[in-house]
Amino acid sequence: MKWNAKHAAMMGILASAIAVTGCSSTSNKSDNAQAGSNANANAATPEAGKEKVKVDFWSIWDPTNGNGKLIADEIVKFNEQNPDIEIVMSGQGGYDGVAEKLEAALVAKNTPVIVQIEESFLARYNPIAADLGKYMSPATIANYNEGLTRSSYVDGAFKAAPMNRSTPILYMNADMLKAAGLDPKGPKTWTELHEYAKKLSNPAKGIYGFSGYWDSDAWYWESAVYSYGGEMVNKDGTQVVFDNDKGTGIIKLFQDMVNDKSMLNAYSAQDNQSDLIKQNFFDGKVAMDLDSVGAMGDLTTNAKFNVAVAFQPQEGGKNVVVTGGANMIVLDKATEEQKKAAGKFLDFLANDENVTSLFKTSGYLPTTKSSLETPEMKQWLQEKPQYQVAIDQLQFAHSRPWQKNWKAMYTVILDDLKGAMIDTSKDPKEVIHHAAAAAQQIIDENK
Repeated sequence: MKWNAKHAAMMGILASAIAVTGCSSTSNKSDNAQAGSNANANAATPEAGKEKVKVDFWSIWDPTNGNGKLIADEIVKFNEQNPDIEIVMSGQGGYDGVAEKLEAALVAKNTPVIVQIEESFLARYNPIAADLGKYMSPATIANYNEGLTRSSYVDGAFKAAPMNRSTPILYMNADMLKAAGLDPKGPKTWTELHEYAKKLSNPAKGIYGFSGYWDSDAWYWESAVYSYGGEMVNKDGTQVVFDNDKGTGIIKLFQDMVNDKSMLNAYSAQDNQSDLIKQNFFDGKVAMDLDSVGAMGDLTTNAKFNVAVAFQPQEGGKNVVVTGGANMIVLDKATEEQKKAAGKFLDFLANDENVTSLFKTSGYLPTTKSSLETPEMKQWLQEKPQYQVAIDQLQFAHSRPWQKNWKAMYTVILDDLKGAMIDTSKDPKEVIHHAAAAAQQIIDENK
């Protein structure tokens, strides 16, 4: 996606947002449905003569279902507890949808107060984000898990509060591993993963030991590059630095595994890659699946076999895994009253009850340290040890590139990555060299 989006079309979408009252028993199913307005007719009213502070919150989620409904319900509670504040949530169509509409809103000078922003977009939007240290409790900020705040600070200012955060993780059909006589703890390196996959595969029966894909923003490739000991760009962001064996390692591995039939090639069909892999995992046709921790609730609950999890493999001598997901920013152009109200709301979302609820429902990483010490969380982790593996892996977290044009860069990189899987005879060195040159051109043209 180019950043010079068609603003008129976007603003038409924005205008179609429909309010959903918190006390209603029915809900609009529009992607732009709103939640939080007039949350409860019986709630306490603000002081006489004092207007409510309205805070528009743009989310990646539809507030009428799933994770969005969970947050919308919390907004109802917050609005009831704070009668002088009205948080109004609207779903904007996912990570890219939020970014596109925020670009249009900035041009139209009609922006929300709170925005749920994917981690890789923070470099682009940090200049317009408020210093949350002025509006959130210092105790809340200090309580966030350090592995999730590595992209939150700009020149010492805390500008992004962790929300739904994730890392890649390896899911395994524990029953298949046991039958093959393999260590249920899983492979530790990418080389070991290949060996596991070959032992788990049965091409005659259409069974593959492993499957994975790049994701829509090359997230899994990026994470693998870090795990091979590589980086995306140099420290000052002026040069790409993945045009080497660190950048090609995972491509060559995936191509070799597809060619020896130990990996299901998700790019060999027109299906959604994630859905295709997940269904084959459920069907017992794929033994190991590299996916997000955000998929843990679905995979561990709905699989009809025992699911084990392991750290993302590494090949560089130490574990490194990329973080992803979204953070909350507050736009600095909002009024002082709106920023104070937004800070209070972010404090509320970071309380132990809300953090634990989102983690248990979705699998997204718990964002705070204190939530891990609650009796409810400890019992949950004891009953579901797979989640503990995700938390333990967080110590090896690596932030995404601090690059204002990273979206444009990963878009051209992804084209080459897909091409290498559609035609597995392509030379990984040529694939990465082409991707690196295209990404470098974007950096050079936007200095």
